[in-house]
Amino acid sequence: MQSFRANPVPDQRTANGRTLPQLLRDRAQAFADKPAIRSKRAGIWRQHDWREVYRQVRLCARGLAAVGLKRGDVLALVTENMEEQFLLQLAALCLGARTVSAYPDASVDELGFLLEHAEAAMVVGEDQEQIDKIFEIIPRAKAIRAVFHVDGRGLWDYKAPAEAVTLAPMQSLFELGASYRDDAWLEAEIALGRQDDVAVYCYTSGTTGRPKGAMLSHGFILDNAYRLMGSLGVEPGARYLSYISPAWAAEQYFGVGLAMLAPMVLHYAEKPETVQSDLREVGPEYLMFTPRQWEMLASSVEARMMDAGRLRRALFAWGADIGRKRNLPDAGFVTRKLLAPLADLLILRGVRDLLGLSAARGVLSGGSGLSAELFTRFHAFGVPLGNLYGSTELGLVSAHRRGAAYRPETMGELMPSDPSIAEPMEAWIDESGQLRLRLPAFSGYLKNAAATLELGQAADGYATGDAVRLDEQGQLIFLDRVKDMRRLRSGQAYPPQFIENHLRASSMIRDAIVIGDANCDFVTALVNIDSEIAGRFAEINGLAYGTFTELSQLPAIRAEIGKVIAGVNRLVEPGARVASFATLPKELDADEAELTRSRKLRREMIHERYSDMIEALYAGHAHCDAEIQVKYQDGSTSRLRARVAINQVGAGA
Repeated sequence: MQSFRANPVPDQRTANGRTLPQLLRDRAQAFADKPAIRSKRAGIWRQHDWREVYRQVRLCARGLAAVGLKRGDVLALVTENMEEQFLLQLAALCLGARTVSAYPDASVDELGFLLEHAEAAMVVGEDQEQIDKIFEIIPRAKAIRAVFHVDGRGLWDYKAPAEAVTLAPMQSLFELGASYRDDAWLEAEIALGRQDDVAVYCYTSGTTGRPKGAMLSHGFILDNAYRLMGSLGVEPGARYLSYISPAWAAEQYFGVGLAMLAPMVLHYAEKPETVQSDLREVGPEYLMFTPRQWEMLASSVEARMMDAGRLRRALFAWGADIGRKRNLPDAGFVTRKLLAPLADLLILRGVRDLLGLSAARGVLSGGSGLSAELFTRFHAFGVPLGNLYGSTELGLVSAHRRGAAYRPETMGELMPSDPSIAEPMEAWIDESGQLRLRLPAFSGYLKNAAATLELGQAADGYATGDAVRLDEQGQLIFLDRVKDMRRLRSGQAYPPQFIENHLRASSMIRDAIVIGDANCDFVTALVNIDSEIAGRFAEINGLAYGTFTELSQLPAIRAEIGKVIAGVNRLVEPGARVASFATLPKELDADEAELTRSRKLRREMIHERYSDMIEALYAGHAHCDAEIQVKYQDGSTSRLRARVAINQVGAGA
């Protein structure tokens, strides 16, 4: 049994017994006129200092108290990641209430489950779209007493669907707060808070069923913030682009906990569609994206190069090649001292500027695995991309530390804990190859004692459910979920996620689902192409298509996918290689329960919906006549009928 401990990183910036509102109060005193938040509205960045942020939080808290929010109540937030959400969350926590955030693109069913399960007393929706969903849910979510909106456009004549429920603009909370009680009363409420009080409900991805509501305490959030600060060496006043939804626990640690503990300057993009341009304007020093977002950034560079002239493409390829070589241990003097600076000046600096990562010091990928090839690509550009590993329930476990040498296929080393909250993290790998951890106590799952007990913290530590190993430097290498490690009929073992991650490194592939179990003789795959990259490839090569379905079935596109799969096959044992594949005739969609809101695959649903295609892959057919139900955003459905080609890897497409 291998065991190991986190190395401490001394830092005077600890939680020191404080809750999130208490820490905000202290930051407003210590950093009064220093910038805290910058938001972009109507193309203009506006800034608030810590004193002003605390003033607005206090006003909002008193307004929430005026409409009846009290200790133990739940405030639900259904918005994009924006300044108002940050203020509302802190305001509710000042009163001893709890908050829960929902992904803004959640369906009515998903949002309804969350609001009912969390027993939300009040809900804030960003705009008309969210208010419409909330109103549809109110008849069955009996605990809801009030609904507020941030953007009132289109809501002038709206009335709540129940007499007991009020509807009002968020701004009314500030107006009510100006006359409700006083700051002395609120300061007393803030002082009542304790670090072990539950602050936030964060729901798990729910890849195999309904998500579970993890209860995160103030101390748990701040300890995880310290883990990030210690691993990345975050300096006070550093710039951070807060983009990931706070419905994801990692953003609670980064965009709420670390923002106040470091403290950092939070930046909020104008809207999701402007993130790329806003990213360039902010030039964040610290950033966390999901693997899919890093893949999309890499694809955006490749898409631009596909449109460039031959000379520019050749120059870019040379610069990227030199960027890769300079990071190799055996890179010579000429490469490091002459060619690398020249490539950086001519090519790589421009790429970093295009991505908005010229000032990046600590940028992380978290949520699921990212292929080593993509890490190598970003490092060639000069972007210090690192991995982040953890879970909703256990918090952040390991990361690549800033400035340290590491292999991109690892998940880094154990993160340091806040000494005012917890002892250094301990971990070990048990006899089955599963990672076990000893961490600060998890507050449990909401209304699910059985799942809390199953996760447990026995003498042998929390069971993560992840199969891992350690490399010679003591860094974690994630293999797969223990339950997802597969064996074929022959007994041949293979790691589905490892293959999928490497397939997604290709800009042509948006998602891949690797298939094969004890009833199968070989491995197959379903591939969701990237419509933008595949579309540009088709245009450059003069290939005609009208719809996504037609694009996905073009012989040249399928041939390119076949080449990618053949390349990934070389990374695994011969018996574990993908033998055949099909390109999906429609994009995988979270609205159709094929993906979670954080873009994790719902494997059981995918296997069920595309069972005809999977059968054709194993039957050796030349094609499959597929019929798939498609669901639109308004709830209506139709049937998609398509002839899908079955492709043999290595035998031509």
